[in-house]
Parts: sequence; C-alpha cells; structure tokens
Amino acid sequence: MKTYRIFLTSLVLSLIFLVPANAATYKWIDENGNVVYSQQPPEEGPYETIKTKTSPSTSRSTPPPASSFTTEVQKDQEERDLDRKVEQEATKSAQLRADNCNAAKHNLETYTVYRRIKNDQGEVIRLDDNERAKRIQEAKDAIKEFCD
Repeated sequence: MKTYRIFLTSLVLSLIFLVPANAATYKWIDENGNVVYSQQPPEEGPYETIKTKTSPSTSRSTPPPASSFTTEVQKDQEERDLDRKVEQEATKSAQLRADNCNAAKHNLETYTVYRRIKNDQGEVIRLDDNERAKRIQEAKDAIKEFCD
C-alpha cells in the first residue's frame, strides 16, 4: 500500500511539473492597442500562438567563461607544479646515481681485496680468477657510468 501511495504521489508531481513546461504562450492586441503576452488566450478576439522554448535546467547550463586573468593564473600554477615535479625527479635521479656510484665503488673494493664473498643465499663462496676479474671489470664499468 505504501509503495502504491509513493508511486501515485510521484506520478501526480511529475504531471504538475510537466504541464507548465509544455504550456503555450499567446499574443494579442488589447482594446487600447497594447501587445499582450499571456499563457491563456483572450476570451474573445484574434490571437496568435507562440512557440516557446523551455530553458534548460540549471544542471545542464555551461559555466561562464573564465576571464583571461584566471586562465593566466591557472597556467602559471600548472607551470610551477610541473617545474616542482621535474625538480623532484631530478633530485631522485641524482640520489639514485650517487647510491649506484657508492655501491660500484664498494663492489670494486670487495672484489679487489677479497677472494671469498657471500652469495645471494648468504653462503660464503670462493671466486676463481676469471669470475673475480669479470666482477672487477663490471664494477669499474659501473663506476664510469654512475660516478662523475
């Protein structure tokens, strides 16, 4: 019963709001020669029916155009944000290069001084001369790449 009442109420409200949206506008000249516009035709005499366009709802209206000052301020803010991001990325990159440089120097020292190292599993292994020379060369190449 409650659902039926809600349905009936919403139907009546819909009809109430739809009727004025489709109402016609009438134009005629009164006895004094004045042009009259009304939503109801005159009781007697000639009249003209005018088609009217309903205005779009406020939710569909477009926002007013932004002033040139506002757009310039927004562009300046976007440029500052972009500059800040570029600066942060450059700082991260410089820090990463410094970390890689330090790791390469540490590796070169380790492979030059020691013959036994720990592998990824934590086991101590002994490097043969070829493997040790290969790792020393890799460390030197990394130093050339990452250190200034």
